Amino acid sequence: MAVNHKTKATRKTLPLSFGYLCGLLVFFVSMFFGPSLELDDWGIINSYKVYVNDIYVGVAQDEQTANHCFQTAKEMLTSETDEITFISADLTVEGQYMIAGAMTDEEEMTASMETILADCVVETLQRAYMLKINGYMVALPSVSQVQEVLQEFVDTYNLGGDFEVSIQYDEGRAFAVLTAVIETEDDEENGSVDRNLAGYTVLENELFDEESYAEELDMDDYDLGAVEMYFMDRIEIAECYLAPENINTAEEVLADLLNEDLENEIYTVQSGDTLSQIALTTGVPMEDLIALNDALESESTIIRVDQELIITVPTSTLTVAYVAREYRGEEYDADTIYIDNDDWYTTDSETLQNPSTGYREIVANVTYLNGEEEEKDILVENVLMEAVPKIVERGTQVPPTYIKPVYGGTLSSGFGARWGTTHKGVDWAVPVGTTVYASSGGTVTRAGWSSSYGYCIYIQHPDGKETRYAHLSKLLVSVGDTVVQGQSIALSGNTGNSTGPHLHFEIRVNGVAANPLLYVSS
Repeated sequence: MAVNHKTKATRKTLPLSFGYLCGLLVFFVSMFFGPSLELDDWGIINSYKVYVNDIYVGVAQDEQTANHCFQTAKEMLTSETDEITFISADLTVEGQYMIAGAMTDEEEMTASMETILADCVVETLQRAYMLKINGYMVALPSVSQVQEVLQEFVDTYNLGGDFEVSIQYDEGRAFAVLTAVIETEDDEENGSVDRNLAGYTVLENELFDEESYAEELDMDDYDLGAVEMYFMDRIEIAECYLAPENINTAEEVLADLLNEDLENEIYTVQSGDTLSQIALTTGVPMEDLIALNDALESESTIIRVDQELIITVPTSTLTVAYVAREYRGEEYDADTIYIDNDDWYTTDSETLQNPSTGYREIVANVTYLNGEEEEKDILVENVLMEAVPKIVERGTQVPPTYIKPVYGGTLSSGFGARWGTTHKGVDWAVPVGTTVYASSGGTVTRAGWSSSYGYCIYIQHPDGKETRYAHLSKLLVSVGDTVVQGQSIALSGNTGNSTGPHLHFEIRVNGVAANPLLYVSS
């Protein structure tokens, strides 16, 4: 019984001893570590090891302290710049049970983190200002440099006057976007006028009054000199953040703005071209085409094959308009007087009176675009010698055109020297019985047999040309018939002096055979 009693006593006292020891341990830990003590699935955590990019920086009492030090280190690293800085860095904390040892001082931990972060800067974006002019965009470091560039550009084309570039908020935009306008001292005193959004503008009330009373004003009544200056293009300036290598210097941007494409685009006239066709093909309006080319006086001006026509002019990224009131003594030409003749073709004209230049004194508002004179608005003139106008009689009828007289076929012989003689037309190899069409409208002057041509047809056209069709197998028209362009007139064959089925086709100008391919359009 004693043994059993001892055993029982032992069973009762052991659990009490272990529980007592655990209680003492908890009390001892709580005395030293206080509220940091917590119990997780693995044991007791009373501190945290802190790492930045897997580099150990110390021990923190809790995760909040580690995050606070990390945030402070980032702020300290970027405190000396207003730019946006990207840093590649990760903060890691690992909970632990620490029996003895001190927590890392927060300032020390923050300094260690800042050292590590300094080596982890990926990119710093600098504040810049994007200058946008139509489709052109470029960044400059500051608004003042944007203004400096635009001012230097303006000064390049300023022919006189005190004009200053002003950067203002664009009131036409919902967001905070800046724009640039050109002001004079009067504008600054009386409130600036935004001409940037208006493009060409009429002159102010002063000019309106002058035009209203032009008859009462003499040349001495006008003040000469600068009138106004303004940008022709919309200018937008917006704040942005970019990598340093994407920000330009003022010198680079100014060189960009002043650079023009100095090459005119040229169109070479091809056989069969007309001015209206060239205007349609190139997309250049007829009036612009005439204005660009001194050789073109009007829509009816005759053009020749291989003639070069300007279809575009050099363009600038930014255009500034400068208006000056100027006195000039100048030669001038009177407008050409045209007399229409409905019996002539538009290709026909005759000069009835040669012009002579006159001389006059004028006061005019002259508009310059980037330094080049664009237009002149004459306010008053004093003619000293009257100009004599050029008088031209010109046709109004559109001349006939010529088409290929057969569909398909192979060009088997061209115009010119052949077999020791001159081949006076062109040949298309086609099967016997192929329909032959009138190349242009006119009157049939011959329809019958000719020994060398075989069966043939001659057609006289209103513009004086004659077409001939030879080696036919069947005639579908008779002498005296009037035909229209594209009308069936015969079937092709192999008659007369022919080496195989084909159509021989000629065009004669003033009775002389000419190369039909210079006149025929497909």
